[in-house]
Amino acid sequence: MPVNIRHALIIAAGRGRRFGAVTNSRPKPLIEVAGVPLLFRTLLTAREAGIDHFVVVTGYLGEFLEDFLRREIPPGIEVQCLRNEEWERPNGLSVLRAKEHLRGLFALLMADHLFEAQILKNLLSTPLPPGSCRLAVDFHPERIFDRADATKVAVQDGRVKDIGKEIKNYNAIDTGIFLCSSGLFENLETAISRGKESLSDGIRELAHQERMEAMDIGDLFWQDVDDETSRLEVEKRLFLFKAGETPNASE
Repeated sequence: MPVNIRHALIIAAGRGRRFGAVTNSRPKPLIEVAGVPLLFRTLLTAREAGIDHFVVVTGYLGEFLEDFLRREIPPGIEVQCLRNEEWERPNGLSVLRAKEHLRGLFALLMADHLFEAQILKNLLSTPLPPGSCRLAVDFHPERIFDRADATKVAVQDGRVKDIGKEIKNYNAIDTGIFLCSSGLFENLETAISRGKESLSDGIRELAHQERMEAMDIGDLFWQDVDDETSRLEVEKRLFLFKAGETPNASE
């Protein structure tokens, strides 16, 4: 039986330093890919999967981004903005900022990760055990455009065993697309109490309890947009996708 949710948390707090001077006066989530801001692409894709209520955590140039959303939010979408004033610290703090504003199951998305709606639909296609979370993973690391900076995942028997940018033994890549329960917040708090403040640290806590599922995205499209090179790459892949060709990040 599919999971029926209408809420998503989107992390949009970082500066995006790898874009250089571009983000001096414009927050990274508003950088355009094929004429559409990154954040709007995430919102619209999630809406295609049935989600229409969003909590967006801002940080760097937060007032600018929040004002833009108030003026330009696409029709049929509700957005609540929360500010993380400590946005320069690891991203687990941005996730935890939303703890009191989300109840039940919700999707967790990154403002700078673009993806096909079918990935999120598949993530919601089966029930989630109480207190657990589920991550969409790509089992083809060789296709990843910027693998060195990607978050790696070790998956065994459908569960995440380890996660992090620096882990050596991995067989998949984190797409940044999650189905979450309140268990995520509880385990982030545990990790932070130990001085570990990233989202991956909280996911690792869940993994140690065998409460972190992994779902294979197969050949579906996704791309992390971290700099101008990857922005141009994802535009190329989007145009190939629309033309009915198979996008290949290694081209």
